[in-house]
Order: sequence, then structure tokens, then C-alpha cells
Amino acid sequence: MYRKLCFGLLAVTLLQGCATYVEHKLLNRVEPLGIPANMPEIIAELGGESRQFCMPHLGGCTEYLYGAPIKDETGRSFSFTAVGDDKTIEYKLALDRKQIPEARRGTMVMLHGYGGSKETMFFLADYYRFIGFHVVIPDLKGHGGSSHDTPGFAVEDADMITTLIDSLPARERPHPIYLTGFSMGALAAVHVARQRNDISGMVLLAPMRQFEDAVYEVTKMTYKNTSKIVSEKSIREGVRNALVTKEIDPSSLDLHQVLPPVKVPTLILASDVDPVGPYDYFEALNSRYVTVKLIQDRHHFLMGIMDPKMHEHLYTWLQKQR
Repeated sequence: MYRKLCFGLLAVTLLQGCATYVEHKLLNRVEPLGIPANMPEIIAELGGESRQFCMPHLGGCTEYLYGAPIKDETGRSFSFTAVGDDKTIEYKLALDRKQIPEARRGTMVMLHGYGGSKETMFFLADYYRFIGFHVVIPDLKGHGGSSHDTPGFAVEDADMITTLIDSLPARERPHPIYLTGFSMGALAAVHVARQRNDISGMVLLAPMRQFEDAVYEVTKMTYKNTSKIVSEKSIREGVRNALVTKEIDPSSLDLHQVLPPVKVPTLILASDVDPVGPYDYFEALNSRYVTVKLIQDRHHFLMGIMDPKMHEHLYTWLQKQR
């Protein structure tokens, strides 16, 4: 009996330690996803500008990318090669001005996901620039060039994003203003739209499902060894504890709760094989304001890569908003 009790107490202690580890990881600066070392040079060559924006009243600074519309090119090609464990997939799209006539489109503010950065959104930004948008891509709190040591979990990023938008000269953020958000950035986009009355539309790419579920699924995908050691129960407990520490209501990170009250035209693109933001989780959100489209057989981290099907859904929807 004594031996069983000791093993039981040891198990409880280990589980509590694992939950604390998860909480600690979530509440500290996010480890960046790998990006090419020459990415700043690539962005500069493509016409992007890297800038810093400081917000004394919000307690810190962040970096952001700005890009003007591409008007001097008759065509643009987009290509990306995804190398997986068992297959390699190439995504390609070629556009010319006959398909994309020049038009005044406004500004697209782009918000990366958890673990990403402004740089991870720039290739999609290049597509937006070619079809006529000014683009603005900030680093979210606790990511990239942000001076904050703790992530904002979408909710706390909204004040920073809306302040940045307001700080830009009118020539760099002409109306209409749209938001594009990927994964957690999709939730940040919705919270920005809830604060403002000048958002004309939102594009939500692979928006994450309920935060607790999303963190568990991402852990299984990207930290396979950790997910074998740390139990699902501990991961979920660590997530809940992190939100309590940040005083964030879990319902504020559930698209089913925060999106319906926002009467802004919204396009959701989701995949049928993405456990983080599955299509069938969002299908019920189809409404007068919300359009949900399926992107088949697309990994979560590839949902921001442009190809003919993505272009068809996105460009067609944008044309309807004019």
C-alpha cells in the first residue's frame, strides 16, 4: 500500500510539473519558426520596408513591414515548395494584368499566427500587393521584433494593432481597410474588428479552433516527442492556467463566440485535414456576413500559400466587396 501511494504521489507531482512547464512556455517569449537568414534581403528586394513602432502607453515597441502596391509589373509568379517526410508538394500561381486589372483596393493589415512573425506573411503579402493593396504586417506581442516578453494571445494584441493602423499616414493606409489573419492571428483580426468601425472585410486563414484544443493539436504536430511525454491532461491544464494568469476568458479565443456579433464581411478558408482549424468546425458559421470555403488536403502551416484554388476563392470574394 505504501509503495502504491508513493507511485501515486510521484505521478501527481510529475503531471503538475508538466502542466507548469506548458504554462511557462505559453507565458514566455515565443520561439520563432525557422525563416531563411537572408529573408530581410529578400523582402527589401521585393519592395518591403522594415520599420519600428513604439507605443509608450501600451508599454513597448514592435516591428512591422510595409509594402506599397505593385503597379509597374505586367505579371507576377508565385511559387512555394513544401518538403514533407513522405512527399514534396509544389504550389504555383502565375498572374498577369489581364486577369488582375489595376484597381484601387485599399490596405490589407496582415496578422501572423502563434510562433510566426511578420516575415512569415510576406510572400502572401506580395500577392496582395500585386492585386492592388498596401500591406502592413506587424509582429504580435512576444514574437519577432516585439519588445514584449509575453504573447498577447490575440486579445491583448488588438490595442497595439489598432494603434499602429491609426499612426500610419493616410497615403499608406488608404481605405477600405481589410484584415487578414492566420491561425491565432485570425482571432486577433476579429478582436481588432470589434474595436473599430472602419474595417471593410476580413480574411481568416486556418483560424484556430478553441485555444485549448488548438494548442494540444499543434503540440502533437510540431513537438511529437514532447506530446509523448506530457499527457493531454497536462497540456490542457497548462493552457487553462496560462489563460487564468493572463486574465483572458477562453470564450474570447473561440471564433464561434467572437465572430457572429461582428457584422463585417468575412471569408474563412479552412482545410479538411487540418486538426488545428478544421473546415467542419467552421462550416456552421456560414451566414449573411460569413463565407466559409474548403481548401482540400492542405496542412495547417501551408494555409497562407497561394495557388490557383486559393486565388479563386480569395480574389472572387474580394471582387464582391468592391
